[in-house]
Amino acid sequence: MKRIKRFFTEYLLLNCFIFVCVWLLSLLVLNTSFFDPFAEAFRDFTITDIYYNRIKDRNEIYKGPVVIINAENKSRKELAYLLQIVQESHPKVIALDIIFPDRKNDDDSLLHNMFRKYDNFILPSFLNFEQPELSVYNHSYFTSEKSNYINLEGNNKETATIRYYYPFNGQQEAFTTGIIKKYDNAVYQKLLSRKNKPVEIHYYGNLANFSYYNYDEVMDPGFKAETLTGKIVLLGYLGMPGSSNGYRIDEDMIFTPLNEKLSGRSYPDMYGCIAHANILRMILEEDYIRVVSPFLGFLISFLFIWLMLPLFCGLFFKGDIWFNGLGTGVQLAGSILLVFAVIVVYRHLDTKFDPGLLLACFVLLPTFINLYEVFLLFLRHKLKLPIHSRFLNKDHND
Repeated sequence: MKRIKRFFTEYLLLNCFIFVCVWLLSLLVLNTSFFDPFAEAFRDFTITDIYYNRIKDRNEIYKGPVVIINAENKSRKELAYLLQIVQESHPKVIALDIIFPDRKNDDDSLLHNMFRKYDNFILPSFLNFEQPELSVYNHSYFTSEKSNYINLEGNNKETATIRYYYPFNGQQEAFTTGIIKKYDNAVYQKLLSRKNKPVEIHYYGNLANFSYYNYDEVMDPGFKAETLTGKIVLLGYLGMPGSSNGYRIDEDMIFTPLNEKLSGRSYPDMYGCIAHANILRMILEEDYIRVVSPFLGFLISFLFIWLMLPLFCGLFFKGDIWFNGLGTGVQLAGSILLVFAVIVVYRHLDTKFDPGLLLACFVLLPTFINLYEVFLLFLRHKLKLPIHSRFLNKDHND
């Protein structure tokens, strides 16, 4: 009974003290310019990046209905010829990750006629939700559609890792949402339940993990038309065939968790068209990532640290050798197990839990226990408050 009472009084107060300290520490880090580089680095990193970067098997080739074609830097006339060949293969949907914001020459009529002749095209736009006047649409000569936005979400598109997207934004639909709507209305109806909510992107791999063809391969007379029959054909820029893009930053490239460098300076690793292919696969397979809410994450962290307090406080009362020796070992092993558990849950249960708060509390736990003792001494001796606590007794025996 005595232990249970202590668990719901002394340890509960200590746990609240720890989380208040972490909150104050976070305010200091976030509001002090000195810590800006560190805060920025951790803001763009999550533990699950380790899964994508080191663990996930990238040898799997997607066998589903999404096929990618590299538009390269072909002219509009050449693109029109390519689209005609693709249409002859009878795909279900042709989605162009290309915007035609203006008219250039008479060759535009070839694209114009193509878009009018067939109704299975999806053309994108780039919306600026804060300043709509800066949005980029296709010229009305090609289409009057102003939805199907290709925006992907990050803190900063030029430097941030793209982790999520919005299938809907108000009455507007994302590029991939428009594709799904035209491809399979039943899947689209399920997607409506995620309206105006951010969706974590489940990345399966880069270009090598999808069926894709270059311009010349499709235009070759020997190309097998049935390869594209009934499929979703994604047409976009994927670099120039035969060239090395290892040291080239293209405008349409983004940072993803698949990047070989987990932190620090690196090059963007994925073309936007491939990111859309990953999203389409996720939607079609209904293989969504469940994200633990910040409140639930806080609750899990609070309960876990609370349960750990009897162990660490017991070592604290045994003496410095126990506390600093065995306690440090428990911290190290526990931190490794926590990271491992987060990755296992992500991999097998498709659930993402951000352990940042939990790890911060766990790693700093001995420091906070010492600080708590000092705090109680301050309350008793400086403020003359009648504080009664095991931490203030000379006899630490149960």
